[in-house]
Amino acid sequence: MLQLAVILLAIGTLALLLELLIPGFDGFICGIVGIIALVLSAIITVIWHDYGWFFVGAGVAVVGLLCGFVYNFITKRQLQGRFFLNDNLAEDTSIVGDLSAWVGKEGTAISILKPYGEADFNGVHMEVASTGALIERGTRIRVLETQGRKVIVGEVNGN
Repeated sequence: MLQLAVILLAIGTLALLLELLIPGFDGFICGIVGIIALVLSAIITVIWHDYGWFFVGAGVAVVGLLCGFVYNFITKRQLQGRFFLNDNLAEDTSIVGDLSAWVGKEGTAISILKPYGEADFNGVHMEVASTGALIERGTRIRVLETQGRKVIVGEVNGN
């Protein structure tokens, strides 16, 4: 039974290493499999070995120390840009540009605006907000004002 614990330990360790290398949902699955394998390995070790708690505790301590050394190595060697995201997202509207040029433009609501939805302005799809009233899909709309990144629209009269 202890051979199974060693095999699960190896599988868990490899799965967690794969999680670091594989982006997205597949990496997440590898991480979950790794954690489950390591927990099962620890449970089997505690149940089937007289000094199981000692081995599990020593293993956790060794893994903690290794993680600390790896983290220090990465930060001291200036490698964190390859492993950690250092960029901050700007809170500034200059990323989007000046939306005031859209005031007065007419388009069509391509979703129901209650009050938020999507509109089409000659092929440009944009998130918009109505003045508060529900606007049905397919209704002609006009940009009344902009507030930062928010585009306020109203129904075009005579539709």
